[in-house]
Amino acid sequence: MEKIYGTTQRQDGLQRIGKNKWLLYFGYYETEDGNYEYRHTFSRKPTMDEIKRLVKDTIDAETKDKIVNRFEYDGIKVWLSDEKQRNYASLEDNESIAYPLTLKLNEEADATPVYYTFETREDFIKFSKEASAYILNAIMDGWKEKDNIDWSVFDLQ
Repeated sequence: MEKIYGTTQRQDGLQRIGKNKWLLYFGYYETEDGNYEYRHTFSRKPTMDEIKRLVKDTIDAETKDKIVNRFEYDGIKVWLSDEKQRNYASLEDNESIAYPLTLKLNEEADATPVYYTFETREDFIKFSKEASAYILNAIMDGWKEKDNIDWSVFDLQ
């Protein structure tokens, strides 16, 4: 699905706009880059199963993007890829790591690394627990969004 910026409200639905053209609108998301919804164009009337799969996949992708790219710690955007999440979890459990510990949390648009120094193990554990809570909340928000979809707005007879 394609992100369409500038939307001001949620307007989920399926709209026929031509003999063989259908537009699916879904979601409403707010980020620092602006508000957006998702849109997908079909060249025929889609089935409800196609719509459900597309919408659920979109929610999963949005949740993944939120986890990987939108967590902030101490004013720094932290890149939480799957690998980084595993690395942070293993560091949290490793009592033999020497502190202070400097880690690359992200990088600027020009590839300049963004480092952060954790002075103590407790500082790192605080960071790791905040990241874990953020991830869990993002996943739960995705589940909630899926659970609250009104599928009837996509059923044009």
